[in-house]
Amino acid sequence: MTFLVLPNMGRLFQRFDGKVSPALTCRTCHGVDAERVAYAMPHGLPALDARGMPDASRPIVRFMTDEVTPTMADLLGVDRERFTCFGCHPRKS
Repeated sequence: MTFLVLPNMGRLFQRFDGKVSPALTCRTCHGVDAERVAYAMPHGLPALDARGMPDASRPIVRFMTDEVTPTMADLLGVDRERFTCFGCHPRKS
């Protein structure tokens, strides 16, 4: 993950945020207690409610849907059609 996911996702977020250097670290997605939970996912990101997903007209939502989710699926070697927001975000109960 350190040599595949982090650099690729870092570049995506770097472009989206318009920053010279990516601000992404392992803890960004895996949480501040990443080592304690053995980098388990979903963990560390805000929980999403499947019944009320964020509005797709928002730039961050389009970015996550159009770029982050398919790129992450490719990096993990999983089917793009089956990999959803909940591959990284916990579900709200």
